[in-house]
Amino acid sequence: MSAEERDLTDVHRALIQAFIVNRRFTSQELQKALASILTVSNQIARNDTEVAPEITARDITEEQIDDYIGAANSALYHLDYEIRCLTDSDNSLMWQLQVLE
Repeated sequence: MSAEERDLTDVHRALIQAFIVNRRFTSQELQKALASILTVSNQIARNDTEVAPEITARDITEEQIDDYIGAANSALYHLDYEIRCLTDSDNSLMWQLQVLE
């Protein structure tokens, strides 16, 4: 098991699962999905003893997205997949799970 795979958290795994199900996210959709995943992760980490504050899409930065996507891509690379950032027809960013060629 590589160092990257050992550093993969449940947040990364949930993000990969979201991409497997949806294949493509706009930046806003990705921020919402990551916010939901992080909120649930924080609640689990607190062992349900107190309510974790909700993380909103506005709380998610581009740097966080890049960090989580980068770590997810390290694991996906071994499976010949990659999450790529693309520009849509209206110049908005799209994130898409693709097979490596």
